Amino acid sequence: MKFSFKKSVCVTLAAVFAAMLFASCGVDTSVKQDEESSKGYVVSVTEEKEDQELSGFHSYPAGKTDPVTVNGAEVSVTDFSLRAYELAYMLAQKNFTSPDKINIDALTQFALAHVHFQNLNEMNNKAMQYRYANENQIKEQLKTLFGSDSFKVTDSVLYNPAKKIFEMWLPEYGCNIYYNVDAVNVSGDTAEIITTFYNEFKRSTLLGRTTINVKIKDGKPVIASLSAE
Repeated sequence: MKFSFKKSVCVTLAAVFAAMLFASCGVDTSVKQDEESSKGYVVSVTEEKEDQELSGFHSYPAGKTDPVTVNGAEVSVTDFSLRAYELAYMLAQKNFTSPDKINIDALTQFALAHVHFQNLNEMNNKAMQYRYANENQIKEQLKTLFGSDSFKVTDSVLYNPAKKIFEMWLPEYGCNIYYNVDAVNVSGDTAEIITTFYNEFKRSTLLGRTTINVKIKDGKPVIASLSAE
């Protein structure tokens, strides 16, 4: 069946838009998306087979498990690898020795996004979306993420003093994430998680590497510091 000129233009524009969207998320547009997102796809890593996760492919070093136990508390390696990606490559906060060193605008955006989404790469980019949260919600989320709610969050540009809320239009964060967990080093009340990220499913192009330190505070794991290449 022949397409009309109008349909042909629409198809072409859709393809161009999709290519731009995936490029912005570090996704190789030469790889078919059905190959990237198929839940049934299986790959071989270090002579073992791993199922692809919804958030992208990952594997663990030999002898390591997820979660790991740190000072009697469970730490999800997957969750904190994704937090490292979000902070380093979505919010450009690649190096901080403590959470109070994070830019306050990035910090509140991180918290506001996590009020509504467990993983930021799962944000829907199909349409502009407005989200808001009150100060208590932001502080509760920061307490969960970093173990502290003492940040001066109302200094953020996301705070609307007239409405007494934090608000933003969601950034286009939605994309697949491809990574390998290289090492999980546990010492005392700290887990050091080293992760390598790639631009595509085949893991042939390096995006970067992160080292996130997770501490146990009040019996719960929280982000303590991050360094990224």
